[in-house]
Amino acid sequence: MGRLTLLAALMRRVSVVGMIGLSLSLPLVAQAKDAGKITFVQGSDIDTLDPAVSRSVPSYNVINHVFNRLVAWDGRDRSAVVPDLATSWSKTEDGKTWTFVLKQGVKFHDGTDFNAEAVKFNLDRIRDPKLGSPHRSYYADISSVEAVSPYELRITTKEASPTLLEILAKESSSISSPAAVTQYGRAYGHHPVGTGPYTFDSWIPNDQAIIEKNPAFYGEPGKPSKIVFRPVREDSSRVIELRTNNADVAGNLSPEAAIELQSLNKSDLLRVPSTFQVFFEMNLTKPPFDDPRIRRAVSMAIDRQALVDKVLLGYGKVPTGPFPEGTQARQVFEPVKYDPDAARKIINDVYPGGYPGTVVMWTPAGRYTKDRQVAEVVQGYLNAVGLKTDFKVWEWATYQKSLYRADPGKGTGKGTNDANMWLLGTGLSDADIRLRRKLSTGDPQNLTGYSNPQVDQLLKLAAHEMDVDKRQSYYKDIQEILWEQDPDNLPLFDQEQIIGVRKELTGLDVNYEGTLDFKNVELIKR
Repeated sequence: MGRLTLLAALMRRVSVVGMIGLSLSLPLVAQAKDAGKITFVQGSDIDTLDPAVSRSVPSYNVINHVFNRLVAWDGRDRSAVVPDLATSWSKTEDGKTWTFVLKQGVKFHDGTDFNAEAVKFNLDRIRDPKLGSPHRSYYADISSVEAVSPYELRITTKEASPTLLEILAKESSSISSPAAVTQYGRAYGHHPVGTGPYTFDSWIPNDQAIIEKNPAFYGEPGKPSKIVFRPVREDSSRVIELRTNNADVAGNLSPEAAIELQSLNKSDLLRVPSTFQVFFEMNLTKPPFDDPRIRRAVSMAIDRQALVDKVLLGYGKVPTGPFPEGTQARQVFEPVKYDPDAARKIINDVYPGGYPGTVVMWTPAGRYTKDRQVAEVVQGYLNAVGLKTDFKVWEWATYQKSLYRADPGKGTGKGTNDANMWLLGTGLSDADIRLRRKLSTGDPQNLTGYSNPQVDQLLKLAAHEMDVDKRQSYYKDIQEILWEQDPDNLPLFDQEQIIGVRKELTGLDVNYEGTLDFKNVELIKR
């Protein structure tokens, strides 16, 4: 059976329509009016609004408006770190001691003072094993945090820490009100208090979250008076919400939805490059994927070009390495060759007579571009090379809870026993953070149980190498191991962001990691 014939047999439906040219910049016409309330519909719900615990873009879309960090990324491409709550910083020659001068006169939304003690509280909290933060390993190099004076902070690291600023610019480094964290305890994720341009109003899970403009914000105020974030799982429903003006912005759109909106000429579309890659992770702690030969065989069984052309309708790219374009230290390789005959032979060599078990596949619906449909097609490719499969679709928030647990580095907890493969994606542009969380033996976000001593050593060398060129060479060596020797996942496609917006709306900023900034959004009289 030909490659396109096979794909057509696997797909439930594919609508092929002419490609659309989409522009990131929306023209400013006539005079802006108060944006008032802006409503954003996205494919998945928030997991938590505690920055130290959250791990998903739907939550970060809210967190980035409520909180500030010591430093921030400049621009959507995150090419440089700039001051935020810190006005300046310096480090010692050995790269182990960092001193930050903090902004004065800043208040948390609960009226308490932002100061060095508040920053110390947050950095101590995220490093505390009792919290169980999935990001804790990023901060493991910090040996101490000291409030030198009310507005001067000193961070000392165990070794030279060239990536400290990048870590402090992460959403997990957002500064929460110590008083609010203490007051709400484990429920703090439903009562977030930061210093940002918007204050938290309410969150009803699976319904909506609301934030409101902070009149006391120290910086440039946001333009919308209120921003509403609503999870709408079905792609077609998000289109309807946008068409009927029940939503101003719709994210996670499918190519078909983009084509529909464009044909109606009632909405504008943003087609935004991203550092997002969608992949299947595998449980490496048990058969069949504990054997790297099987991982490579299954990778060869997938026709990625057909996925991009026929399922994504060209809204994506075939992966040419573990990192998409725009990611730090990216190394480019030859794409994995589609060769189902070779894949079938490898599987039969490892398991004469065929693998006797069933490969259990999990996927969310509505989190990534056509995630369920892509997973179904991959299921068909696995069946075509002789693997029996079972398939389960999850709602995003429940999916995350089923995949993550406090005991790290041993697969997925529940997933260790119940799943062999699960669909995920990441848009992190920083090489250290992107690699360390998925590959380090024992990391809380290492869901697969991946453990490679050579990779662990390269990660350690890179984490303490102050020379940029040397550090990037370590990251490139790791990518070569992943692509050519010991893969940790099955890359499927490099995702392009497709976002629908009302024609009257301008000022939306979308960064390459997938989060949306609504602070400068305005409605325009046409």
